Amino acid sequence: MVEIGSTGVSFTKVAREWRCKYAMGKDGGPGTSEALTRAQALLNEYLPQLKGLAGAEVTRIVCGGCADFKVIVNQPAADHDTWKAKGYAPEEEFLGKLKAIEGITNVETQEFTCEQL
Repeated sequence: MVEIGSTGVSFTKVAREWRCKYAMGKDGGPGTSEALTRAQALLNEYLPQLKGLAGAEVTRIVCGGCADFKVIVNQPAADHDTWKAKGYAPEEEFLGKLKAIEGITNVETQEFTCEQL
């Protein structure tokens, strides 16, 4: 277990988040959003590869109110370091395709600890 300095904050897992905003559908909601539909289809395409990463737990978060679409890959720290050393593949390819979807904006990544308590 790793501790962040002497804060008492310890962790065994590190996560990588891919996130974006999607355009709402013609009715103003997420249920008819073409961008959300295409983002989910893209995730479906890459999901087997992400689940195949060592120790990976993959979570998708969608907010219908603020138009967030997030993919989080959470792994044991050592496995995450190995993935990081490989450039988080297939991150670059996935994000490139995500950015190409009409109605997708604010594509970002973030790394953080993610520990079940």
